[in-house]
Amino acid sequence: MTGPRLPALVGDLVPGLLFAAALTLFVARIDIPGGYIYDEVYHAYTAGEYVRGNADAFLWDTTAPRSGVAYMWNHPPLGVLLIASGILFGGNDSFGWRIPSAIVGAAGIVLAFVLALRLTHRRGVATLAAGLLLLDGLYFVQSRTGMLDIFLTFFMMGAMLAFHAYLTTFRRQSGRFVVITGTFLGLAIATKWSAIYPAAIVGCIAVARAIVRQPPMEEPAGPVALPAFSLAGRSGGERGGILVLRELAWVALGLILIPAAIYLAAYIPFFATGHRWDQFVELQNQILYYHSHLHASHPYRSQWWQWPLALRPVWYYVAHVGDRVANIYANGNPALSIAFVPAALAVVVAWWRRRDPAGWVLLAGFFGQWLPWALVPRIAFAYHFLPATPFGCIAVAAVLGALYRGGVLGRVVCVAYVAVVAASFAFFYPLYAAVPLTKQAFELRMLLPSWR
Repeated sequence: MTGPRLPALVGDLVPGLLFAAALTLFVARIDIPGGYIYDEVYHAYTAGEYVRGNADAFLWDTTAPRSGVAYMWNHPPLGVLLIASGILFGGNDSFGWRIPSAIVGAAGIVLAFVLALRLTHRRGVATLAAGLLLLDGLYFVQSRTGMLDIFLTFFMMGAMLAFHAYLTTFRRQSGRFVVITGTFLGLAIATKWSAIYPAAIVGCIAVARAIVRQPPMEEPAGPVALPAFSLAGRSGGERGGILVLRELAWVALGLILIPAAIYLAAYIPFFATGHRWDQFVELQNQILYYHSHLHASHPYRSQWWQWPLALRPVWYYVAHVGDRVANIYANGNPALSIAFVPAALAVVVAWWRRRDPAGWVLLAGFFGQWLPWALVPRIAFAYHFLPATPFGCIAVAAVLGALYRGGVLGRVVCVAYVAVVAASFAFFYPLYAAVPLTKQAFELRMLLPSWR
């Protein structure tokens, strides 16, 4: 093997190595604790009832036969079905209902690498972005918990990857990529309705692009400029009108019809257990009412602006083990998440100035999945920030990559910052993974009063 081939081979191994490292990290101690934690009493319990064939588990007006748990009907069923797949093959225990999250979480690390590579065209930045995501506490905890959010995050990364391909591909294949985008968006919406917000942003960008500026006929040699949002350069006459209508037809198919079909397909088990169409319609009404009227208080609720600052975690589990205490809390790595917003702003502005379509993707992927929560009337929690987290990591990695290429001082800053992020993850790992701590060690990790 010649020398130049070795770096290429190492690069080809990066996705596999990332997946193996992530899965190893996520699976270790995944069965601890052995019972339900936090919303597993809804999501994982309902998944077990799906496996049992319990038709009542799909409905809003039924009651679980035992205390301490409840049927999860207030979200679409796809995420619960994915949890059920782990129970089906791994057993109805803590390992079975958490292993799907670990597998999808590990796959999400690889997807973050591919997405970052596509957006930045730099393998080092892509590897760093995936590594930073691997060191995020919120992503780590949700990859080890039988809840829905890690599936939503994976599907949204897939949607944004396909959307970037749609924005940059030549005209003959643009329809294919808008269909792939819609497929992932449909899977996301069939997991949680919160995916509708970024999906709407994607739809607006796609419509504007179709009307304002058509994609190139041939494969571009480099990054394709962002739409100018003017009629300059657009194909004229009847031919231009036909191209616009054709593009809009693909957008309607990919971003409306396909997501709707996937959403309905997620309810196949609902109908297979004997439920009727009128019950399906009423269930959607009940879901809408629930999320638009959820004003109840909760000790771990938080505001959207608190999430990047890691100000208010959600405590999932606490247990006393002799004179020690074991906890699981969902919160971002404070050394990392605090950099998300300034990094995302800097990168979006830089990409916008050079008219790089990656700017649209980061805008929709980070801000489009975070800022709409400022308008959501229901109570919210730190884990609602999870879908934006991979895009925050990509933005931070892009900034660090630019600093690293800027000279010796920039390299020192980059290495020091990544070391701080890694040390922060290691420091808080016991609180992410229910490792028993002494009272003194626990108190040492309570850096803010709002963490209690």
